[in-house]
Amino acid sequence: MLESKNITIVSSSNEDFVPHLTTLFLSLLVSKNADTQLNFYVIDDNISLNSKLLLNRTVNRHKARISYLSIDESEFENVVESERIPRTAYYRISIPNLLTTIDRAIYLDCDMICLENIQNIWELDLGDNLLAAVEDAGFHDRLNVMGVNCQSDRYFNSGMMVMDLKKWREEKITEQAFEFIEAYPHLLKFHDQDTLNAILHDRWLGLHPRWNAQTYLMLDEKQHPTEIGRMKWEKARQNPAIVHFCGHEKPWHEDSIHPYREDYFGLRNKTAFPLARLEKAREK
Repeated sequence: MLESKNITIVSSSNEDFVPHLTTLFLSLLVSKNADTQLNFYVIDDNISLNSKLLLNRTVNRHKARISYLSIDESEFENVVESERIPRTAYYRISIPNLLTTIDRAIYLDCDMICLENIQNIWELDLGDNLLAAVEDAGFHDRLNVMGVNCQSDRYFNSGMMVMDLKKWREEKITEQAFEFIEAYPHLLKFHDQDTLNAILHDRWLGLHPRWNAQTYLMLDEKQHPTEIGRMKWEKARQNPAIVHFCGHEKPWHEDSIHPYREDYFGLRNKTAFPLARLEKAREK
């Protein structure tokens, strides 16, 4: 039976993104129920000892702890990378095999803040699905482009996933993902996200977009192709549960126009990584 007051949160970070990860973790801690325990796991991509101490200091104030997970980097030597999507993003593929005694986890990208109790999606009934996620707001038509034989062309954003780790292990999804990466590197425009969608198409539960309110949506840069979708997007803009600062529009850039920029700073300046000045858009 799922323990509703004991929630597993997993993220992956390198040294540069630790301040943003710390901001995310604080947002989760201040929006949860008082009697809910958050168990944080960080897949460690060469994070310095000093950064770990500062991250730990922030979460320890809220009686939470972090476990750091080591990854076999040799497994990811040949993955497709880009300036915007580093190798670290692929590490989420290995989560089920890193947390072998845990049956469910919520994966979250570092560039997010949570504004609503995460328990509201922790207790979801996934049915026969292997994960729950939000449709990608870019509408890139990736499954058709990759030639994936599927019933639905829905394509999820892998920045937030409620993962059934037990089913992933039983069906060897991680192993299938590595096989796909090795066989089809030329197809991976969106890297790990393409990989997971190619394998898990038709086997994921779609969540309301407010649980992964992506930048395209928040800045009204794209229009949903359906009327129902447009209504959901409007609700997500008005009341997002998780804001995802994906793409190039980061709130810590000095020219950022993101509507939740101040929410990010309000949280970050309560961490052990307060930001004295804004970074130029070309940095990070």
